[in-house]
Amino acid sequence: MLTRAVARVTPRGPARVGLRRGARPAGPTPPGTPRASGGDDVDTSDEADAVELVFRGRPTTAIVGSKLRTALLRAGETPHNGNAAVINCRGLGTCGTCAVEILGPEDAVSPNEWTPIESARLNFPPHAPPGNRALRLACQVRVRRACEVRKYDRFWGQGNAVATEAAEEVAPLGALEFLLDAEEK
Repeated sequence: MLTRAVARVTPRGPARVGLRRGARPAGPTPPGTPRASGGDDVDTSDEADAVELVFRGRPTTAIVGSKLRTALLRAGETPHNGNAAVINCRGLGTCGTCAVEILGPEDAVSPNEWTPIESARLNFPPHAPPGNRALRLACQVRVRRACEVRKYDRFWGQGNAVATEAAEEVAPLGALEFLLDAEEK
């Protein structure tokens, strides 16, 4: 049985790795990284490169060109439901737990059409036609324009009801959540 917790060593000693809702990952923040909307800590220095997303009924900002999954996590939100925030593929596109519906302009995310990874995953249970055609994997698309991102209930987001409840812990692995993101390397 694994009994040790993952820890990060800081100048002040070990600290628990993980993000609580609204928290920021450890380490330096890249210039223009979005922050949760609605607070005094909103970074408006790169407004031209930021767009507003509405997720779970709440507005947030995202940097144009960032992966949707990363933008949501950086803003203190998660494209996963319940335990899927812990049990997911971290952006590889293999689990399908970050499936969301994009409402807005056709070019709100890039690419406009499913990637081969999305096609393979979203045509595999529990996602199924015809409802799967409206879904995109947040880990496979990049933000281009302001839009609404709708998450559905159930573990993989394959339910019929819109999920509005926020997760308590959005990035349980802290900075490791972004290890596979090209913009984070």
